Amino acid sequence: MSNSLEQFRAQLAASGLVSSEELSEWLDGQPEDQQPADGRQLAQWLVRQRKLTLFQAQAIYQGRGASLRLGNYVVLEKLGVGGMGLVLKASHQRMERTVALKLLTASAISTKSAVERFQMEVRAAARLTHPNIVTAYDADEVNGRHFLVMEYVPGQDLATYVKDRGTLDVNEALDCIRQAAAGLAYAHKQGVVHRDVKPANLLRTLEGLVKVLDMGLARLHALPAEQA
Repeated sequence: MSNSLEQFRAQLAASGLVSSEELSEWLDGQPEDQQPADGRQLAQWLVRQRKLTLFQAQAIYQGRGASLRLGNYVVLEKLGVGGMGLVLKASHQRMERTVALKLLTASAISTKSAVERFQMEVRAAARLTHPNIVTAYDADEVNGRHFLVMEYVPGQDLATYVKDRGTLDVNEALDCIRQAAAGLAYAHKQGVVHRDVKPANLLRTLEGLVKVLDMGLARLHALPAEQA
Protein backbone atom coordinates (compact mmCIF):
# COMPACT_ATOMS: atom_id res chain seq x y z
CA MET A 1 0.00 0.00 0.00
CA SER A 2 1.48 3.34 -1.08
CA ASN A 3 1.58 6.38 1.16
CA SER A 4 0.12 9.68 0.12
CA LEU A 5 2.39 12.71 0.19
CA GLU A 6 0.62 13.98 3.31
CA GLN A 7 0.94 10.62 5.10
CA PHE A 8 4.66 10.38 4.47
CA ARG A 9 5.26 13.99 5.49
CA ALA A 10 3.44 13.33 8.77
CA GLN A 11 5.44 10.14 9.37
CA LEU A 12 8.67 11.97 8.57
CA ALA A 13 7.90 14.77 11.04
CA ALA A 14 6.93 12.22 13.70
CA SER A 15 10.29 10.46 13.31
CA GLY A 16 12.07 13.63 14.42
CA LEU A 17 14.72 13.26 11.73
CA VAL A 18 13.37 16.08 9.56
CA SER A 19 11.03 18.85 10.71
CA SER A 20 8.09 20.06 8.65
CA GLU A 21 9.80 23.44 8.35
CA GLU A 22 13.04 21.92 7.02
CA LEU A 23 11.17 19.80 4.50
CA SER A 24 9.10 22.73 3.25
CA GLU A 25 12.25 24.82 2.84
CA TRP A 26 13.96 22.08 0.81
CA LEU A 27 10.95 21.46 -1.41
CA ASP A 28 10.30 25.16 -2.00
CA GLY A 29 13.66 25.32 -3.71
CA GLN A 30 12.70 22.66 -6.25
CA PRO A 31 11.17 23.43 -9.69
CA GLU A 32 7.44 22.79 -9.99
CA ASP A 33 7.91 19.89 -12.40
CA GLN A 34 10.27 18.15 -9.95
CA GLN A 35 7.96 18.23 -6.92
CA PRO A 36 7.21 14.71 -5.56
CA ALA A 37 3.66 13.55 -6.26
CA ASP A 38 3.36 10.94 -3.48
CA GLY A 39 5.11 9.54 -0.44
CA ARG A 40 7.28 7.12 -2.40
CA GLN A 41 8.62 9.86 -4.66
CA LEU A 42 9.34 12.09 -1.67
CA ALA A 43 11.19 9.26 0.09
CA GLN A 44 13.27 8.59 -3.02
CA TRP A 45 14.03 12.30 -3.41
CA LEU A 46 15.22 12.57 0.20
CA VAL A 47 17.56 9.61 -0.32
CA ARG A 48 18.96 11.09 -3.54
CA GLN A 49 19.54 14.40 -1.77
CA ARG A 50 21.25 12.55 1.13
CA LYS A 51 18.79 13.94 3.63
CA LEU A 52 17.92 10.36 4.65
CA THR A 53 19.64 7.02 4.19
CA LEU A 54 17.75 4.33 2.27
CA PHE A 55 17.29 2.40 5.53
CA GLN A 56 15.79 5.46 7.24
CA ALA A 57 13.48 6.24 4.32
CA GLN A 58 12.16 2.67 4.23
CA ALA A 59 11.56 2.60 7.99
CA ILE A 60 9.67 5.91 7.91
CA TYR A 61 7.66 4.86 4.85
CA GLN A 62 6.63 1.69 6.70
CA GLY A 63 5.57 3.68 9.77
CA ARG A 64 8.56 2.61 11.87
CA GLY A 65 10.22 6.00 12.20
CA ALA A 66 10.24 5.81 16.00
CA SER A 67 12.63 2.84 15.80
CA LEU A 68 15.30 5.09 14.29
CA ARG A 69 15.97 6.83 17.60
CA LEU A 70 17.64 5.21 20.60
CA GLY A 71 18.34 7.80 23.26
CA ASN A 72 21.01 10.12 21.87
CA TYR A 73 21.55 7.94 18.80
CA VAL A 74 19.98 8.12 15.34
CA VAL A 75 20.07 4.87 13.37
CA LEU A 76 21.58 5.20 9.88
CA GLU A 77 21.51 1.69 8.47
CA LYS A 78 21.62 -2.02 9.30
CA LEU A 79 25.07 -3.61 9.36
CA GLY A 80 24.15 -7.19 10.20
CA VAL A 81 21.94 -9.67 12.02
CA GLY A 82 23.07 -12.01 14.78
CA GLY A 83 21.52 -14.75 16.83
CA MET A 84 20.26 -12.33 19.48
CA GLY A 85 19.78 -9.08 17.63
CA LEU A 86 20.76 -6.47 15.11
CA VAL A 87 23.95 -4.52 14.55
CA LEU A 88 23.14 -0.99 13.40
CA LYS A 89 25.21 1.92 12.19
CA ALA A 90 24.20 5.05 14.08
CA SER A 91 25.24 8.60 14.87
CA HIS A 92 25.36 10.36 18.23
CA GLN A 93 23.24 13.49 17.83
CA ARG A 94 25.41 15.87 19.84
CA MET A 95 28.88 14.43 19.31
CA GLU A 96 28.24 13.55 15.64
CA ARG A 97 30.25 10.37 16.17
CA THR A 98 29.45 7.33 14.05
CA VAL A 99 29.11 4.15 16.09
CA ALA A 100 27.83 0.60 15.84
CA LEU A 101 24.90 -0.39 18.06
CA LYS A 102 24.29 -4.00 19.02
CA LEU A 103 20.58 -4.14 19.77
CA LEU A 104 18.75 -7.05 21.37
CA THR A 105 15.61 -8.10 19.51
CA ALA A 106 12.22 -8.17 21.24
CA SER A 107 12.27 -11.98 21.22
CA ALA A 108 15.72 -12.05 22.83
CA ILE A 109 14.66 -9.62 25.56
CA SER A 110 11.88 -12.01 26.55
CA THR A 111 14.46 -14.75 27.16
CA LYS A 112 16.26 -14.49 30.49
CA SER A 113 19.35 -16.35 29.26
CA ALA A 114 19.73 -14.01 26.26
CA VAL A 115 19.60 -10.91 28.45
CA GLU A 116 22.10 -12.44 30.87
CA ARG A 117 24.41 -13.29 27.96
CA PHE A 118 24.10 -9.73 26.69
CA GLN A 119 24.95 -8.31 30.11
CA MET A 120 27.97 -10.62 30.22
CA GLU A 121 29.12 -9.21 26.88
CA VAL A 122 28.69 -5.67 28.21
CA ARG A 123 30.81 -6.42 31.29
CA ALA A 124 33.46 -8.16 29.21
CA ALA A 125 33.66 -5.30 26.71
CA ALA A 126 33.96 -2.75 29.51
CA ARG A 127 37.28 -4.30 30.59
CA LEU A 128 38.95 -4.06 27.20
CA THR A 129 40.81 -1.22 25.50
CA HIS A 130 43.22 -2.44 22.84
CA PRO A 131 43.98 -1.59 19.18
CA ASN A 132 43.05 -5.14 18.12
CA ILE A 133 39.70 -5.24 19.93
CA VAL A 134 36.56 -3.34 18.94
CA THR A 135 36.10 -0.68 21.62
CA ALA A 136 32.87 -0.52 23.61
CA TYR A 137 31.81 3.03 24.47
CA ASP A 138 28.59 2.59 26.41
CA ALA A 139 25.58 0.38 27.15
CA ASP A 140 22.04 1.53 27.74
CA GLU A 141 18.35 0.67 27.71
CA VAL A 142 15.68 2.87 26.12
CA ASN A 143 12.03 1.89 26.40
CA GLY A 144 12.99 -1.70 27.11
CA ARG A 145 15.44 -1.88 24.21
CA HIS A 146 18.89 -3.02 25.38
CA PHE A 147 21.89 -1.98 23.31
CA LEU A 148 25.68 -1.85 23.39
CA VAL A 149 27.45 1.13 21.81
CA MET A 150 30.63 0.14 20.01
CA GLU A 151 33.32 1.60 17.81
CA TYR A 152 32.26 1.63 14.16
CA VAL A 153 34.89 -0.15 12.08
CA PRO A 154 34.69 0.35 8.29
CA GLY A 155 35.71 -2.86 6.57
CA GLN A 156 34.70 -6.52 6.49
CA ASP A 157 34.86 -9.52 8.77
CA LEU A 158 37.47 -12.02 7.61
CA ALA A 159 34.90 -14.62 6.59
CA THR A 160 33.30 -12.18 4.15
CA TYR A 161 36.67 -10.80 3.07
CA VAL A 162 37.95 -14.26 2.07
CA LYS A 163 34.64 -15.15 0.41
CA ASP A 164 34.81 -12.00 -1.73
CA ARG A 165 38.54 -11.98 -2.51
CA GLY A 166 39.68 -15.56 -2.21
CA THR A 167 42.30 -17.20 -0.01
CA LEU A 168 44.73 -14.87 1.75
CA ASP A 169 48.39 -15.16 0.91
CA VAL A 170 50.62 -16.56 3.63
CA ASN A 171 52.02 -13.24 4.86
CA GLU A 172 48.59 -11.61 5.04
CA ALA A 173 47.10 -14.61 6.85
CA LEU A 174 49.96 -14.65 9.36
CA ASP A 175 49.54 -10.92 9.97
CA CYS A 176 45.81 -11.38 10.66
CA ILE A 177 46.56 -14.21 13.09
CA ARG A 178 49.25 -12.16 14.83
CA GLN A 179 46.92 -9.19 15.32
CA ALA A 180 44.03 -11.32 16.55
CA ALA A 181 46.35 -13.13 18.95
CA ALA A 182 47.59 -9.80 20.34
CA GLY A 183 44.03 -8.72 21.08
CA LEU A 184 43.07 -12.07 22.60
CA ALA A 185 46.24 -12.18 24.74
CA TYR A 186 45.40 -8.74 26.11
CA ALA A 187 41.80 -9.82 26.81
CA HIS A 188 43.06 -12.91 28.64
CA LYS A 189 45.24 -10.73 30.87
CA GLN A 190 42.11 -8.76 31.75
CA GLY A 191 40.31 -11.95 32.78
CA VAL A 192 38.27 -12.32 29.60
CA VAL A 193 38.19 -15.55 27.55
CA HIS A 194 36.44 -15.03 24.20
CA ARG A 195 35.26 -18.63 23.49
CA ASP A 196 33.93 -17.87 19.99
CA VAL A 197 36.99 -16.97 17.91
CA LYS A 198 36.27 -17.40 14.19
CA PRO A 199 36.77 -15.38 10.97
CA ALA A 200 33.28 -13.87 11.24
CA ASN A 201 34.28 -12.33 14.59
CA LEU A 202 37.47 -10.73 13.28
CA LEU A 203 37.03 -7.40 11.52
CA ARG A 204 39.58 -6.21 9.00
CA THR A 205 39.70 -2.45 8.44
CA LEU A 206 40.38 -0.84 5.08
CA GLU A 207 43.98 -0.27 6.27
CA GLY A 208 44.49 -3.93 7.22
CA LEU A 209 44.05 -3.59 10.99
CA VAL A 210 42.34 -6.64 12.54
CA LYS A 211 39.97 -6.19 15.46
CA VAL A 212 38.29 -8.86 17.57
CA LEU A 213 34.57 -8.38 18.19
CA ASP A 214 31.55 -10.12 19.72
CA MET A 215 32.13 -11.01 23.34
CA GLY A 216 28.69 -12.64 23.56
CA LEU A 217 30.13 -15.98 24.70
CA ALA A 218 32.98 -14.55 26.77
CA ARG A 219 33.75 -15.92 30.19
CA LEU A 220 34.92 -13.50 32.86
CA HIS A 221 37.49 -14.44 35.47
CA ALA A 222 38.49 -12.47 38.55
CA LEU A 223 41.34 -10.07 37.91
CA PRO A 224 44.57 -10.36 39.87
CA ALA A 225 44.60 -8.04 42.88
CA GLU A 226 46.99 -5.59 41.23
CA GLN A 227 44.62 -5.21 38.24
CA ALA A 228 41.28 -5.12 40.08
